[in-house]
Amino acid sequence: MFSFITSPHKYFAIDLGTNNTLVYQSHNGIIFDEPTSISFDIRRSKFFDLGCSSKKMVGKNPKNIEVLRPLSRGAISNIVGAKAYIKNLIRQISKGTLLKPNIIVSVPSDLNLMERNAVIEAGKEGGARSVLLLKDPFAAAIGSMKDISFPKGILVLDIGAGVSEISLLSCNGIVMSKSLRVAGNDIDEAIVEYFKNEKRILLSLHDAEILKKELGNVLFCKEKIVSVSVKNLITRMPEVFSISSLDVHKAILPIADRIVDLVHSMLSSLPPSFATDIYDNGILLTGGASMLEGLDKYISHKLDITIQPVDNPLQNIILGAGRVMEDKKYNTLLSV
Repeated sequence: MFSFITSPHKYFAIDLGTNNTLVYQSHNGIIFDEPTSISFDIRRSKFFDLGCSSKKMVGKNPKNIEVLRPLSRGAISNIVGAKAYIKNLIRQISKGTLLKPNIIVSVPSDLNLMERNAVIEAGKEGGARSVLLLKDPFAAAIGSMKDISFPKGILVLDIGAGVSEISLLSCNGIVMSKSLRVAGNDIDEAIVEYFKNEKRILLSLHDAEILKKELGNVLFCKEKIVSVSVKNLITRMPEVFSISSLDVHKAILPIADRIVDLVHSMLSSLPPSFATDIYDNGILLTGGASMLEGLDKYISHKLDITIQPVDNPLQNIILGAGRVMEDKKYNTLLSV
């Protein structure tokens, strides 16, 4: 396991997310927060650029440049691209140092063996001296200052960009966990499909994400209107179209209901010994997509259970991973 007595600046925690990657440096906090994206030059057979500079090329890249998002729905979808991304990330964050860094990578709890090995191999090939893995539910709970060492159930619902995962934690372990490959990106896609089918207009995923943030509300309240540039699928011409928050609400509701079904499935499967813990303390809600307006209240209303949104859902996991990295009492939560 890690020893943090010497070389405190050579330790990094990485939250490898579907859409974004965050890096925490020991004693310096978060030093990197950029898209999980890397570019590949087909002519030169070479990876280059990662993060923001790579994502900016999407839709504007020439044929010889491929922009890769190596993770999809919380899992590695392109192992070669994922390895290249992790290798280049480690080289970037440890630039200018002579000693190889030790790293912790926070990953979904249901990552398969091949994916786990790919993360570890990429880290070592990228110059890391050692690579340890931390399961996201642990990081989320610790990032929210929850003590998971007691024989008391803590239920964590993490709704990210690519996967929704709910886990029951107790005694520094995961008692049970359920996941659904439906999350924030699926909300964007649902908005695009709704307007394609119902209004015969085509939105970009980028505009759909903006509409989700500006108009999205699971509990529909007051109607708002936003004008966006779209492609009319009947005339095949670009035009400016007025989007109603009511339509966005209709588009995202089926996704919210699938997440409610996931939580319901977990609650109905809980061992009786944890029932009191969970219904007394509720569910800890984290992840970027958990910020969707009204989602916490919608889940609470549907299932008659308290939902506790964390203070910083976008950085909750990386802050927890950083805390694990800096305090040796959490060493038992790390694995290879």
